[in-house]
Amino acid sequence: MMIYFLLYLLIEMIVSYEFMSVFTPIGMFIETIVSAIAGVMIIQRLDMSLRENIYRFSNTQIEQLASIGVLKLVGAMLLIVPGIFTDIIGILLQFDRVVALFIKPTSSTHSRHTKTNTRDDIIDVEIIE
Repeated sequence: MMIYFLLYLLIEMIVSYEFMSVFTPIGMFIETIVSAIAGVMIIQRLDMSLRENIYRFSNTQIEQLASIGVLKLVGAMLLIVPGIFTDIIGILLQFDRVVALFIKPTSSTHSRHTKTNTRDDIIDVEIIE
């Protein structure tokens, strides 16, 4: 687990350095403040977003809707954390298509239809000796 954290720190330092070389440290400061405000606003509006998703995806399972909401919440918290790399990941998690990549697709046909033993499922076999 420590290797992932060190990898994150390395990526964050490289991305932040490149950002500051283009936009100066003042630009980095402004970006940090703006992304934190955006993250707080997203968390405040997340309740409305979940209601809209439930209305839009009324045929999907509740686990998928919960995953969408949880990943959007994680994305909003990443926006609050200072850093360019975390902001990029946080912004990506706000889009439904990106979030759908993380959600394991479940087959709704298996959960709705149960297989019953009918006459069509039985094979008549005669053994000849």
